[in-house]
Amino acid sequence: MAKKGFLDGYKTYNTDSGFGSPGEWRETFKQRMSKEDATLIITEIAQSPHEILGIKPGASANEIKTAFRQLIRQWHPDLNQHRITEAEAMSKKIIAAHTLLT
Repeated sequence: MAKKGFLDGYKTYNTDSGFGSPGEWRETFKQRMSKEDATLIITEIAQSPHEILGIKPGASANEIKTAFRQLIRQWHPDLNQHRITEAEAMSKKIIAAHTLLT
């Protein structure tokens, strides 16, 4: 009997062509939400981008990036299956705030 491998039973992806360059990843991220879309989301809620990310106005780019990563990790829909609609809404707010501040 063959020994079971680490990834046996898990869905894997073909990565023969690589994951893409950092520039391609940035462009893909930008395509997901434009500044106009982000502005619409932020104006629908009564919070500023700084309040959503929990940072002070005038925060550095590194502080914005750190706050974004922490919040998106916390509110990612894959990690919040028990409250998926709330997680999706919060993720959109977080991405919109990050889009407007960067």
